[in-house]
Amino acid sequence: MGPGISGKSVRIGFIVPNPKTAAGGTGFVDGESGDAKVQVLAMVKYVNEQGGLAGREIDPVIRVVDSATDSVQQENAVCTGFTEEDKVFAVVLTGIREASARSCFAQANTVMIDAGSSPLSRSEFSALKPYLWAPSFTPVENYAQTLATGLRGQDFFGPDVKVGVLIESERNLDEAFSTYMKPIITAAGVKEMTTATFDTSSPGTQGSSAGAAVNGFKARGVNRVIFLGRPDMAGFFTSIAAPQLYAPRLSIGTFDVPNFIRLNPTYYPPAALKGAVGVGFAPSIDDISSGFPTKGSESKCVNIYTLANQEFAERSDAQRALLYCDAVLFLQAAMKNVDTKSPLNAYSFEAAAHSLGRTWQAASSLET
Repeated sequence: MGPGISGKSVRIGFIVPNPKTAAGGTGFVDGESGDAKVQVLAMVKYVNEQGGLAGREIDPVIRVVDSATDSVQQENAVCTGFTEEDKVFAVVLTGIREASARSCFAQANTVMIDAGSSPLSRSEFSALKPYLWAPSFTPVENYAQTLATGLRGQDFFGPDVKVGVLIESERNLDEAFSTYMKPIITAAGVKEMTTATFDTSSPGTQGSSAGAAVNGFKARGVNRVIFLGRPDMAGFFTSIAAPQLYAPRLSIGTFDVPNFIRLNPTYYPPAALKGAVGVGFAPSIDDISSGFPTKGSESKCVNIYTLANQEFAERSDAQRALLYCDAVLFLQAAMKNVDTKSPLNAYSFEAAAHSLGRTWQAASSLET
């Protein structure tokens, strides 16, 4: 058996944000997203009333994580807490960006359901198989190819365009750019491309590397900028570029979190976003409000939360809640297919999850 499993229960870990710093620190706005702990418990209650996971009740373990103090050390400590102290079978990850933290969970034989909004590469999924899952999100390679194709269709490129690409230092994203994005940009007639690295090692290196990218792109006459990596890269870039009156046309897609951009004009000046275009696959993150909630998975999740007095004026307010819902319902759907004759562990979960094929649909995403 995997960790956290008894004859009657399965222990699942959940990360919820500190409500005082849920947007990443003082000065940021995060919208009316409700009570994360209440939302988690509403999902647990729903699944337990439906028979639980593989006939076992969910025993939830909730840890509050302060995003304002995010660091490699903090994320690894979260892993240690869940795996060594709580001994959970699976954990629903939000706000975990560091590769070392994911490796920590995998080494402890703990299934990860990633409900964050940072892109993950196929190489990461392969390296952390069978532990890492992201049911609400597409791999970054798919996103990079679709983004480049979409930008080409919106006349973002051309022979007189100079493209700059800011790439996160983690997750092997250079390969995603060179293999899936660069050929499409070249085919669109672009002759000059410049790449820069966004160094995620610390808040200091994030700011300095974003500043170096701004200065380098500006010096080379770059007039189109694409971000490939974690959501806050665009904010670092625009908050540095805007005071210099440097305003290249930007690509803004799902992994840049358009909803957060709209809510925080101080860090994302409207003048810097003029003419921005992109592609999206997650309506709540992309700030698309029409038709909320849609029939099917989204309505199902909203109805579960309504019973717990968690209501959302618009889709973007439900962003975090829908990701929790996707994670828990994905666990439920997969666990229904677990071979009861085999030990319940990450490998039997993997087989059960793959058996879902294309029958499972996320509430937060058009991708799965």
